[in-house]
Amino acid sequence: MSEEHLNEAVETPAPEAAKIETVAAEPKANPMADAMASVTDMKENNPKMFYGLVTGVAGIVLMLAMLSGNEKVLPSSAPKSLAAGQKYTLQSPNASAEDGEQTIIRLVATPGAIAAFDDDENKTEECRKFPEGTHVTVLDKQDAFGKKDVFAKVQIDEDVCNGTIGWVLAVNL
Repeated sequence: MSEEHLNEAVETPAPEAAKIETVAAEPKANPMADAMASVTDMKENNPKMFYGLVTGVAGIVLMLAMLSGNEKVLPSSAPKSLAAGQKYTLQSPNASAEDGEQTIIRLVATPGAIAAFDDDENKTEECRKFPEGTHVTVLDKQDAFGKKDVFAKVQIDEDVCNGTIGWVLAVNL
């Protein structure tokens, strides 16, 4: 071989794979900052889409919260089997009195009378409002709303109003 050919072989540069370069490690971009930047960009450039997405996400979260809630069953009173001629005491399990006041139960002229709960100050109905604990006798009962014994016709058995007759909810006995 000739000398020229040998010199050429020696002077050939090293292949690219053999070169080792030291590259300074670039800091990785913060994904949270990138996400916030894209959200802010969307809010400024396309507000309808931004607020639509926010509303959609809030709706899905709300729906999931409602569907995954605890299924608590509210307690209800057991239906009473009232008997005509039996003596009972008025009570009010569905109402609470404030600061030591006593709960009042009102007798009405007809069962389920909505107007009975209109407390007009000009009315002078004596013997229509009674405190809890008043003794009564059941005279009759009436079904309503597909339920048995919802209303009871009672007679007051004490005080000045002895003998007063009216209707109350059966749950109040």
